[in-house]
Amino acid sequence: MRPGADTKLDWNTMQAISEDVPSCSFPYHQVLDISVVDLSVSSGLFDSKSAARRLLKQGGLYLNNSRVDSESKRIKPQDVVDGKLLLLSAGKKNKVTYPLGTNGRLR
Repeated sequence: MRPGADTKLDWNTMQAISEDVPSCSFPYHQVLDISVVDLSVSSGLFDSKSAARRLLKQGGLYLNNSRVDSESKRIKPQDVVDGKLLLLSAGKKNKVTYPLGTNGRLR
């Protein structure tokens, strides 16, 4: 599935995607209100914040298949698919899923 596709992401779709891409697990409370730039660096999707910002400005950073248009974008509860997962994409091929847990356990 390519970033920007109109496919609605739900738990089943995200589970299928997560089997083929790297994942980085975080507690749910730790991800809320973190910037997309910070999250992408802490997961290893980018080596630096400047690299993440550069791709964002070029229109190549996606959260759950929706283009991120602002450096100030922060993760909100409505961004978390079915309260369980996030998907960040850098360009067409580099993706990371984020299974979110409560107190370190998956929800």
